[in-house]
Amino acid sequence: MDVVKSIPSVWDETVVLPVSQIGDLAALARRKGDMWFLAIDNGPVGRTIKVDLSFLGPGSFQSTLIRDQAEADDVRIEHQTARAVDSLYIKMRSGGGFVGRFTR
Repeated sequence: MDVVKSIPSVWDETVVLPVSQIGDLAALARRKGDMWFLAIDNGPVGRTIKVDLSFLGPGSFQSTLIRDQAEADDVRIEHQTARAVDSLYIKMRSGGGFVGRFTR
């Protein structure tokens, strides 16, 4: 719930990520100050995608990742360090999604 409460209503930058596919997958990285959010909304087909984190820019970030699970009301929360040279592999169920917060 802390991640959801920390989502700003105004952004400094928004990047539509290359993995986005009209009608199938929307992947956005949005920045406010030094904090980035990654939001992915999946369409009707379950899939695993690779997301390049180059939008982060220089330095290390602490991330909170909220991942889909098999059941619609179940998520897994992870904490890890991320850098712009890293990539995330994200498995999503049909109609699912992903949220990540990255802070310096």
